Amino acid sequence: MNNFWFYILALALVGCSTTPSIQEYYVSKTEDPNFLVIDIPTSILGIDNSTLSAEEQDALNSFQKVNVLLFRKTPANADLLPEELAMVRSIIDAKTFEPLLVMNDRQYSGKLVLEGTVENPDELVFFGAAGEGFVLARLIGRDMQVEKAMLLANVIQRGNGIENAAKMLSGMF
Repeated sequence: MNNFWFYILALALVGCSTTPSIQEYYVSKTEDPNFLVIDIPTSILGIDNSTLSAEEQDALNSFQKVNVLLFRKTPANADLLPEELAMVRSIIDAKTFEPLLVMNDRQYSGKLVLEGTVENPDELVFFGAAGEGFVLARLIGRDMQVEKAMLLANVIQRGNGIENAAKMLSGMF
């Protein structure tokens, strides 16, 4: 009988992960003054739907919003950056995520990863880091596909979506 409880305890300890999920990390940083958390709906991108092909319209409609988490290094929080980077990297490098794209140069590193399959991802996440801080962005939607995400990125770039969102967001503050 003692062996039974030993195995149950061992299974419980092995099965529990100490690394939070992306969602848990976002939630834990929502009230932290060192972080900026923004939900950007795709409607804020100001993309003219009349200029989109049916395939591009389908890609745009499959994404509802982008969750963005920013950490900007300041003299007051500079000592937190290595710890936060290590935590995010441990989440992103977990076996649940598959890397799609990795970028590195002297000043910047970035990674696009997915959870799920290429045909039907559960979550698409971009992580970028530089000496000044880092950004973590999650694409949230339904019926997402990697091809649709790439098509959406082209639509956003062509339609100045990032600039439109920045103008709208800056008008709120």
